[in-house]
Amino acid sequence: MKIHFVCRGNVGRSQMAEAIFNKLAPAGFSATSSGTKVFDKDGNSKEGEKLKDRVGAEQVIEVLKELGIRAEEAERNQITEESVVAADKIVIMAEKETWPDYLIGNDKIIYWDIIDPKAKGLDDTRAIREQIHGLVERLIADLK
Repeated sequence: MKIHFVCRGNVGRSQMAEAIFNKLAPAGFSATSSGTKVFDKDGNSKEGEKLKDRVGAEQVIEVLKELGIRAEEAERNQITEESVVAADKIVIMAEKETWPDYLIGNDKIIYWDIIDPKAKGLDDTRAIREQIHGLVERLIADLK
């Protein structure tokens, strides 16, 4: 079972969900992640950028480390039609106005309404991680 997590920038929510899912999932289950807008304010692609090199990712790295997950080397990915086709389920946490047209009406989609940890403090990022952790646990239980 392949799960694909999606948020806006592939820095916070989807990275946390992918890492937590891959830590908790049983054999035969795996997750990947991407973002709907993985580029800088000038429109330059940030595909492949490591979280350790991303300003603003420090708190995501820290709260995952608290769970024993090393995320410094995780890379940002831009969503593609191919990544959607390859997944059995797509969990989207991105704001609907950022979705590419090929996601609209896709029957693989599960939507989680989770606030973006961008520019939030460590306690808020930790609370978002815990919300994602609980949702990932439920998702795994539902998919077994």
